[in-house]
Order: sequence, then C-alpha cells, then structure tokens
Amino acid sequence: MSAAADPDKSAIRAFVALDLHPMGVRRIGRVAERLRMSSGAPSATWTPPTKIHVTLKFIGQLPTSTVEPLQKAIGLLIDGKAAPMVGEIGLDAFPSMREALVVVATLSDPKGELAHWARRLDDRAALLGIARETRAFRPHVTLARLKRAYDARRWLRPELAGGAGECIAATLTLYRSVVGLEVSAYEALARFAFASS
Repeated sequence: MSAAADPDKSAIRAFVALDLHPMGVRRIGRVAERLRMSSGAPSATWTPPTKIHVTLKFIGQLPTSTVEPLQKAIGLLIDGKAAPMVGEIGLDAFPSMREALVVVATLSDPKGELAHWARRLDDRAALLGIARETRAFRPHVTLARLKRAYDARRWLRPELAGGAGECIAATLTLYRSVVGLEVSAYEALARFAFASS
C-alpha cells in the first residue's frame, strides 16, 4: 500500500517545496498587489508572503514513520547541488482562465531545472512507498483562491506580470500542512540549503 493511501492515523499532510529567495518573494508580492488593485479583481483570499513557495512534490498523507527516511532522501538529493533558476513570472489560472478558481504566478523554468527536481523527488519518494504524481508538473506559485468561478481572461493581463524579473530558489523544504476551518498553516519539518555557487 502506498503512503498516500495509508490509513495510519499518525500520518501527517505533507509536501516538498522550493522556498524562493526574498527578492523573488517581493517580486511575486508586487505582481499580486497589481492584481488586487486592478480593475475587475474578484473577491479572493490572497496568499501571504510567508506562504509563497513552489510545490515540487505533493505527498498528501505521509505516515510519521516515513518522515525521517524522506528527510534523509531529500538531504542526499540536494547535497552539493546549486539552486535552480526559477525563471520569469507570468499569470494563469486553474482549472482555466475562463473558469478561474485559483490564480497563479507561472514560472518559466528556463533550463528545465524545476521539472528535473520534481521528477527526482517523485522517484525518491516512490522508493519509500509514496504514490507518484499523475498530473503534469506546472511550476507555479499560488497567488489567490477565488470565492467563485470567474472569467479571468480580461483581468489576468500579461503586462501585470511584465518586468517583474526572474526568481531563484533559496531552500528546499519538507512541509507539514495543517488544514483549519478558515486557514491552513505550514510547518517546516526539514529545510535544506543549496550549495553556494
């Protein structure tokens, strides 16, 4: 049985993400502010700067017995590796621009490094019994969750992200997600620094 389907009551909700360099967080924050202040902005819950990250591997329910082996696997994976270039910022929405529920800052991943990291994490996690990701990897940062489906094609204009600049990663983190009635909280279980370039 995979870890994602394990009924173990001591399991935690977890994911692995890249934390961005503070300059990248500020750049994405400026894009979000432009969106909030632009005409046509719908009612939404906006992601605070402290929660800005790029999810590389969503795990779901992770048995507590697997936390330490996963931490070790991530540490070995990142050892001596340089931080990936995240790339330029764009705008999109899930599941579509026409029926947006989640607004995201897309990341260009110019060298394919983010996709590479996502594949490697998926491979290492699979060795520990964690279910593989079935969806295509789309590097992004969640900016807002809308109150209801919205046609965002006129609102999410490319120029609102234009000139924001590029972002780089700062650390790779295994997070625990605690879902509440109103908001969710993220707890860093293990944080790994990239090698200095």
